[in-house]
Amino acid sequence: MAEDRDIQGRTCKHCCVPLCTGNGSRNPELSFHQIPLNPDIRKEWIRAIRRDPGPHFTVSARTCHRRRVFLDKNRPIHQLPSSYVLPIRLLEERGHFKASDIKWTPVRKTLKPGSVPSIFTWTEETTPRRGIFKHPLPEKKARKELNFDEHVDNVEIDMDTSENENEDSKTDDTQAKNHRIAELEELIKKKEEEIEGLKNKIEIERFGVQRFSHDNTLILFYTGFVSLAMFTAVFEYVKPAANSLQSYYYRASEKVNEQSSVKKQRNMLLIDEFFMFLCRLKCGLMEQDLAIRFNCHLSTVSRKIITWANFLYFALGSIDIWPSRQQVDYRMPASFKSLYPHTRVIIDCTEIKTERPSSLALGSKCYSSYKSAFTWKGLVGIAPHGALSFVSNLYTGSMSDVEITKLSGLIDLLESGDSIMADKGFVLNKVLEGTGISINTPPFLMSQGQFTKHEVEKTQIIAKLRIHIERHIRRVKEYHLFDSVIPLSMVGTINQLWTVANLLTLFKGPLVREWHK
Repeated sequence: MAEDRDIQGRTCKHCCVPLCTGNGSRNPELSFHQIPLNPDIRKEWIRAIRRDPGPHFTVSARTCHRRRVFLDKNRPIHQLPSSYVLPIRLLEERGHFKASDIKWTPVRKTLKPGSVPSIFTWTEETTPRRGIFKHPLPEKKARKELNFDEHVDNVEIDMDTSENENEDSKTDDTQAKNHRIAELEELIKKKEEEIEGLKNKIEIERFGVQRFSHDNTLILFYTGFVSLAMFTAVFEYVKPAANSLQSYYYRASEKVNEQSSVKKQRNMLLIDEFFMFLCRLKCGLMEQDLAIRFNCHLSTVSRKIITWANFLYFALGSIDIWPSRQQVDYRMPASFKSLYPHTRVIIDCTEIKTERPSSLALGSKCYSSYKSAFTWKGLVGIAPHGALSFVSNLYTGSMSDVEITKLSGLIDLLESGDSIMADKGFVLNKVLEGTGISINTPPFLMSQGQFTKHEVEKTQIIAKLRIHIERHIRRVKEYHLFDSVIPLSMVGTINQLWTVANLLTLFKGPLVREWHK
């Protein structure tokens, strides 16, 4: 209920229900009811009358709700004739409350506890449903009567015409389809040729042996082989065993794969793996550089380099490079045959630098006073005609040439009557005593002031003949992996890499082209 005052100062009551025009001054027969103070019921009243508290409607203890009395939907009671009288209960049923919500007392009319207004204009007025629009039906045309014979003739003519038209249309469709198929096949053929050309172009531009197949100079630069034919021949030699090559690092996972009958797929061609190993050995390319060139992960390059080093160590190491006495004599050059005919092998030691070990004991063993650096030292030997005949393991740089010769096992390969040609550092007289093996070295100055004429001539002759071992060592050092300081992380594979580099020099051709035949 809302209160207001008229011109005379009288209190006027208004209904606060939206769209309700009930006024207490104009309709004295109307009754009004206050909004209950109970919070729960109060919320239900406000929700029912669709009033939101705000600047235009304030809910307070004095706010009232008006029950409007109706006889029908849209005629309030003050518009009825004065002679029209209805029971008050009936009038209450036509207001905002139902008759069941009203409680009568001897004094006045009140609402039952918990009553909520439920009759409003928006609940009584409904919008009429739009009628369904129906389209008018077309008028039926009168059927033309035909003679039965004429009808049959017309049907036959129509059937023949339609059949001919269908056959013609089918023929045209077939020809169009065949023509379209021929065009698509021609297009597919051109696209396949284009794809094949792009594949060949990518194959040529991709970093690999195929890219340098037409330039033997680049083949020599990257692999150390004098030609592509030599590279291919060596690859075909190791390929049967390399096909079943398994990396040491995959061993644990391969056991699982064997149980599940799943095999690892190679992410590179076998020939590219061989080429990558040679690039690492010959050019000394860093593993990160190889990973970029071959488009693979750094760890993949590291695993493949180690795997191929171990594999070639055994594959090439199985070749018998130690020649017999008859083979040495058959290929011995005339200069050796006239001066040192019993020479079986020419030996020398060489060193490669390595990192300084953190252990003082190991560092003292690796330190070479000759190189003034930490090194690994190895012994190599060639036959008089220049072919590699012996490669030892790598030892610490502090070991003497004599000690390495004793440990390498070279003396066990020699026979009685054989002769060794070496530098001054190989003092093997005591080691070879009683074996029937001799050694030819340049003479020492000893206590005399200068060499004799004979000693000078002997020194020059031996130096001229043993120069071939220096040339062989130079060939090995052309594998530029050994140019830089070898990190200690490569200790596990440096011996294999050193041996493989020596063995690969066999495919470069002879050092001495002139020998006795």
